[in-house]
Amino acid sequence: MTADGYAPDGYAQDGYAQDGYAQDGYAQDGELARMRAEVAGLRAWRSELEGLVKGFAQGVKRDQGEIEEILSEILGRLDAVEAGAAARPGGAAPGAPAHLPWSLRASEAEWRELADWLDWLGRHYAPQLHLRIWPCWPAHGGVVEELAALHAAWRAATEADADPAREGSELAYWHQMWLWPTVERIRQHYMFSECETEHAADRPGRPTDPAALETRLAEAAAERRRQEDERYAFFAEVPEGFTAERPDGLWRRAGDDWEYLSLLDWEWHPADAELPPPAVETLREIPADRAGALAADRQGWATYWARYADENDWRAGEGPTTVVRRRRSPERLYDEAYGVRDGWAPTASVYAFLDARPSNPPHLVEIDVQEAERLLLSLRGVTGATEL
Repeated sequence: MTADGYAPDGYAQDGYAQDGYAQDGYAQDGELARMRAEVAGLRAWRSELEGLVKGFAQGVKRDQGEIEEILSEILGRLDAVEAGAAARPGGAAPGAPAHLPWSLRASEAEWRELADWLDWLGRHYAPQLHLRIWPCWPAHGGVVEELAALHAAWRAATEADADPAREGSELAYWHQMWLWPTVERIRQHYMFSECETEHAADRPGRPTDPAALETRLAEAAAERRRQEDERYAFFAEVPEGFTAERPDGLWRRAGDDWEYLSLLDWEWHPADAELPPPAVETLREIPADRAGALAADRQGWATYWARYADENDWRAGEGPTTVVRRRRSPERLYDEAYGVRDGWAPTASVYAFLDARPSNPPHLVEIDVQEAERLLLSLRGVTGATEL
């Protein structure tokens, strides 16, 4: 208000705003109240959402450990099935020996074909008495294998004889090199010669002396190691945090060629561009016998943990759910957990625990192999599960 009592435009002399300004103030107050109500509603919605999320997380936590183990076991079994299928050429039945004799792999039709062919051979060639194949030949294992090979060679010779350019040559060779030498060998070297009037059962040779076999195997292994030791220089890989007594890897070199010991299949493999030898400063040359001792101590390369659902369970005194272990092989880290159905299978538990980025990682407590055995006996009722 001015000194003469007049108020500036837009204001009344009594200090109150004119009607237009008063209405604007009321409108602003109403908008503010509405916004406050919306904020309060959002806060209530947020609290409700947080409650739902916490409830969901608690439910997931209860099943997380078992779900992870089951999934890891399934993946491990799938890997095993794929590896087994790849290792069975021609779709051989699982568990079948790699090499079966003809008598075990032949079908009934093939057996009958061989019998018919031998009957034809006896009629057609009518050999002298001392060269005849006696009727009890199916009861003599070695004789069966010889005759099956003779028949296969005859089939190949007759097929080749169909070629005009080779006519006669293959069959002549079969008669000279296969037919009569095989028949004479059967009569001379098998008990079959005693079957002229009636069948005489084979008298099998004495079985191998197990002690002699084990001794010879040990001697052969020792000789192979000695020869390898002369060819190679051995090195322990000792990066920061490791020692020559407990290294991170085992390497050997012959000239410029490097190899590493895989902690997955326990075989030596050549280094290559994808897996070159480690930096020279991390290698410590060790004697061959020390390298052999390190390679033989398989458990020394594995780290074991007791796995808990999470840190809260561990602090609350809850028991572990299983055992996990890690092998730091040069080609890759390999983590596995002992699954609910009794078997080791790949796991992400170690990564989740060490990385600590997941919102609810499992908790691991390092243990030795003896404690791992005790836990697996208690949790799964198994012994010897830690063997590598």
